[in-house]
Amino acid sequence: MKKTLRNILLQGLAAGAVMVSAALCTVSPASAQSYTWQNVKIGGGGYVPAIISHPGQQGLFYARTDVGGAYRYNSATSTWTQLLSALPASQGGLNGVDAIAIDPNNTQMLYLVGGGSATQCCGMVAISSDQGANFNIVSLNFPVNGNGSGRNVGERLQVDPNSGNILFYGTANTSGNSATNGLWKSTNGGWGWSKVTSFPALSSDDTGAGVSFIALYKPSSASGQATQRIFAGVSTQAAVNSGATLYQSLNGGATWSVVPGAPAGEFPQRGQIGPDGNLYITYSVGSTSTGFGPGGLNHGQVWKYNIAGNSWTNITPPNDSQQLAGWYTDYGFSGLSVDPNRPGVVAVMSIDRYDGHGEALFRTTNGGASWVDATAKSSFDNSFAPWNGNSTSIGNWSSVALDPANPDHAFVSWGGGIRSTSNLTASASGGTVNFKLDENGVEESVPLSLISPSAFSWGSVPLLSGMGDLCGFYHANVNQAPTSTFQNPNCGSGGNTDNLDWAKSASTIVVRVGQYGGFPGGISYNGGYSWNPFTVPAGVTTGGGLVAVTADGGAIAWAPWDSNVAPFISTNNGYSWTSLSGILPPQSRLAADGYNATNLFAYDRPTGRFYTSTNKGASWVQSASVVAWADQIVAPFGRGCDIWLYGYTGAYHNTGCGWGTWTQVPGSAQIQGIGFGKAAPGQWYPAIYMTGTLNNVSGLFRSIDGGSNWVKINDNQHQYGGFGVVTGDPKVFGTVYVQAGAHGIIMGTSAN
Repeated sequence: MKKTLRNILLQGLAAGAVMVSAALCTVSPASAQSYTWQNVKIGGGGYVPAIISHPGQQGLFYARTDVGGAYRYNSATSTWTQLLSALPASQGGLNGVDAIAIDPNNTQMLYLVGGGSATQCCGMVAISSDQGANFNIVSLNFPVNGNGSGRNVGERLQVDPNSGNILFYGTANTSGNSATNGLWKSTNGGWGWSKVTSFPALSSDDTGAGVSFIALYKPSSASGQATQRIFAGVSTQAAVNSGATLYQSLNGGATWSVVPGAPAGEFPQRGQIGPDGNLYITYSVGSTSTGFGPGGLNHGQVWKYNIAGNSWTNITPPNDSQQLAGWYTDYGFSGLSVDPNRPGVVAVMSIDRYDGHGEALFRTTNGGASWVDATAKSSFDNSFAPWNGNSTSIGNWSSVALDPANPDHAFVSWGGGIRSTSNLTASASGGTVNFKLDENGVEESVPLSLISPSAFSWGSVPLLSGMGDLCGFYHANVNQAPTSTFQNPNCGSGGNTDNLDWAKSASTIVVRVGQYGGFPGGISYNGGYSWNPFTVPAGVTTGGGLVAVTADGGAIAWAPWDSNVAPFISTNNGYSWTSLSGILPPQSRLAADGYNATNLFAYDRPTGRFYTSTNKGASWVQSASVVAWADQIVAPFGRGCDIWLYGYTGAYHNTGCGWGTWTQVPGSAQIQGIGFGKAAPGQWYPAIYMTGTLNNVSGLFRSIDGGSNWVKINDNQHQYGGFGVVTGDPKVFGTVYVQAGAHGIIMGTSAN
């Protein structure tokens, strides 16, 4: 996933002037035992930097993602299980998994290091003694950024293969953390950490990935004793310039020295020791403008270092890149997997190969003396998630994991998910290697907007989602991956749909706006199944923003993200637009009345001013009151002049078209989303779903009586590191769709 979409939860807003009244309300304890939770099936959708196997148990694989947590593979069902669904919002940063490690002598132990920021303290270590079913969380005293530049390297967390209580972790090379950058060691199974002060290799200047990998040479010690010979890859510009990219310790990490002879000018990416006594390392040249991976890597090489003989050999596969004008001169190498059971069997992956071929998987059975390109003749089965499939290549930013129990089986992870093959060795005889999408259970997409229109005369659709990086989806069946992203207009490569809205009295009419890829938005007349593009008004360059359509579909209000462009009104389905310059401020928040087809609402965050139009946007009036500095406004379907406003300072309700009193939900704070669903039996108000904090408790809340009483409906096993945008289903009471961290879209169902 793109780095620009990693911090999608609401940012802290300074408290503004508030004119509200506080009504009495109650919050009941969690009743989530009546709710059933599942992912809305999309499939993949984000970057999986690495997959590792456990040599002691057949079929045991783990995957780490840059924002979406970690997964364990179930070989019996060919599915992946999310391991971090229980993370509370306060630990949501751990979803950005920076490194993953197993104890090779204990199939139950699993360790993760994660964090969501390069500057905000602190990173975390997650320790599991039951293959990730449960975790204990240990805070570090320095930041970790699992979504930072260089997240393709690794693994920078390792367990001593001779003494399982000893772990090493290597940090990034950020300038703001010079006091904590370097190598850290635990001697009590990850529960306590101390800096290895004798490791002076990092320059703390934001160049390279820092400590790119750690590898412990098991034969250097006896079982039960600390491994004595340890290697660490160093990825900094200074190390590359001096040739000091590989360090070693001969005394368990007490002292360190440079291993001479490393390739000049190359940044180490990944390193693993094979059963043949060689340390295999992938290298690439990095561009300073992209942070040294996963983008901007080229001139790749693969080397092996013979540990016993202290000698280097260049074993780079033949570079067959067919350069396209304007791209890199050739590709890099990053992904690496050494078969622990077969000496000399190694697989490496190209990275940033932009020549029409896609990434290449090279495999050797003789320690790199010769290589076979397993992707030179290949096929791709994309049926699991047809929208996500590239029929001619694996996808960029790839890594590889060989199966220690089966030489034909391997996983390939990439910028959009996971593929696998079950006939990898076919390439040795010129046969076709078959790859399939093998990401069942992996959901790393980031919804930015969710709507569930009411039923129309000839059918209904459960859900429409506006997505970060992936445009958006028409979810005809929540249990099947969509066949394609939004089209006509599509969002281009890596484009967003920022906002969606539907006409509450004419639910076949849906509108959307987005950015990147050169599209402003579009309108659908069949519930989001197909689209017609908007005309782009003069002056709009950024696009995206917020959109609202009146209850009858007769008028559309659009506020793009352009900081100097006022919102627009269209009364001809987006064919032409009238500027509201001088009337509404740029980037105004917008909503349409859920019942009165003439009413539109707008809110200006910087000033807290609220605006109302009663004639489809032809004219606007500012309300007399100034409300809390919040972030968004929403209006429930079927209710006239009824408005909710929410954000960092809480949730507020108004039933006077913006005039009169705004009533704050007592105890509400840091509200991330409010949505509406079908009313409970015997109730007069749509069910309200709200994500955020109530009375110092974070979660997903529901009210069935207009906001007077609230119930937390998620339990401790379904916290996902925090929730975001949310909508109920107006067709089925109790059904809710919510953005859950970066775990995709979670659907909750309950008859209660």
